Amino acid sequence: MKGKKIIDFWDRSNRLNLRNKGYGDFVSHFFSGKLGEDKASNDITSNSIIPKNKKAAGKIVAKQGGIVSGVDEASYLFKGFNIKKFKKNGDKIKKFEIILEIRGGMRKMLALERTALNVMQRMSGIATKTHEIRMKSKGCGIAATRKTLWHLLDKKAVSDGGGLTHRLDLADSILIKDNHLESVTGDAEKALFLASKNKKTKFIEIEVKNIREAVIAADAISPLIKNKAKKCYAIMFDNMNPKQIKKAIYEIRKISKEILFEASGGINEGNIGAYSKAGVDIVSLGALTHSAKALDMSMEIIH
Repeated sequence: MKGKKIIDFWDRSNRLNLRNKGYGDFVSHFFSGKLGEDKASNDITSNSIIPKNKKAAGKIVAKQGGIVSGVDEASYLFKGFNIKKFKKNGDKIKKFEIILEIRGGMRKMLALERTALNVMQRMSGIATKTHEIRMKSKGCGIAATRKTLWHLLDKKAVSDGGGLTHRLDLADSILIKDNHLESVTGDAEKALFLASKNKKTKFIEIEVKNIREAVIAADAISPLIKNKAKKCYAIMFDNMNPKQIKKAIYEIRKISKEILFEASGGINEGNIGAYSKAGVDIVSLGALTHSAKALDMSMEIIH
């Protein structure tokens, strides 16, 4: 039951597929922009050398192992071609394995090549890093932040790696941070009460920086939970160490058993195990998206 509550609060991966209009529109606009930047419709090299009606087959091949992502997105870019998928998003891949095979006009295939590879390499790098860190989290959920370069594509890649997406955008759920608290002179109780009146979301989270702030937040949340307004509440421990978090959770559990917990700030592959043992439900890391190294792959024309 708690696992479902955590997924409901911090995961929106069900919206990150091409059947979803919002995601589909984002991917379409993203590719239009990237192809415009690359002037893909005016590839003077291919147009000078390759006969206009020449057909070819190309295969996208992994040059290192990892978790693949961006397969559906690249297939969307190659719409109109004959496509054979050897791997799907989230699959493990080994060096030299074929991911996609594309058949169609050679000129257009080469014009799209770099954009498709850029997307698949970045998304697969994020998915791979997410998977690696998840394996070290000892059962605690890991989530992305909004520190993204390619927005929904980055979030999708985290999901393909086994992570949670967290908020997709500012309209997704309420997250009260220190700058929001400044507007109510630091009054967490007032901020949480005002947030509880918003009818557009049932998910409300507040950031705290020490044990004292955590207890104040829990004291404010407890009566809001009891009023049966069907809201879900979480406390984010920002830049607190595992020992502080463990003590804060112990104090909060005396006040309420229903509050969820997130740790964020200064968390990496080396210390994520200690944070997961502190009792949080998820750990969020900007490093999943802003520091992942692209997974190496290439396109080879086979005939």
